[in-house]
Amino acid sequence: MSAEAVSTAGAPARLAAVGLAKEYGHVRALEEVSVEFKPGLTGIVGDNGAGKSTLMRILSGVEVADEGSVLVDGQPCAFESARDARMAGIESLYQDLALVDTMSVADNIFLGREITHRVLGTRIVDRRRMRQEADRVLGTVRINMPSSRAGVRQLSGGQRQAVAIARALHFKARVLLLDEPTAALGPRETAAFLGLIRHVADRGETVVMVGHNLPQMLELADHLLVMRAGRVRATLNPKETSLRDLAELMVGSA
Repeated sequence: MSAEAVSTAGAPARLAAVGLAKEYGHVRALEEVSVEFKPGLTGIVGDNGAGKSTLMRILSGVEVADEGSVLVDGQPCAFESARDARMAGIESLYQDLALVDTMSVADNIFLGREITHRVLGTRIVDRRRMRQEADRVLGTVRINMPSSRAGVRQLSGGQRQAVAIARALHFKARVLLLDEPTAALGPRETAAFLGLIRHVADRGETVVMVGHNLPQMLELADHLLVMRAGRVRATLNPKETSLRDLAELMVGSA
């Protein structure tokens, strides 16, 4: 698929991969991966070693592909770091979430991008406005949260995830990448977090999530990608796919 072919009828996809390949020594982790990510939630499934995490690391700027391109709004972007990806509107949630336990919720949301104002000619952090903005954006994520003044170390795992998502939404992330985001959560927190992700996708955001829970992915996703041996083997509509079909595609028996 050429770069020109990545657009669909209308606007180009917010995020796309064209011919991505990646090797680690003699292991070919990705081979000619070309895919568009549409608004809504795209789930990526596959056995260990299928290439899912390698694809996510390249899309997030953590790693650079040996071949191929990442396109944002139809334009090739040469990401050399996660910061480059964030500047292009691609936010990633890792299991450690990059939150600072000793800081407040508001300070974490604005970490590295603090709101400032001038007092007697000196620029200082405007914590009052940061708390106001934090409370506003936290009100949109629909998870029960304490005050934005609370320390992050007081939060549950699901609430910490919500803070990371609120940060991404506040800074107008165009794409949200999630790699096994519920791995460290209990059943109740997982249900709340998945409800939040579904809410974000329903707003028209582009969300890409790697997961191993196949029934969960079938229920939650708008689009499904099946990866095996470094390639995208199928692009599926979850509403027209059975659990058995999905499992067979993952192991190569279909």
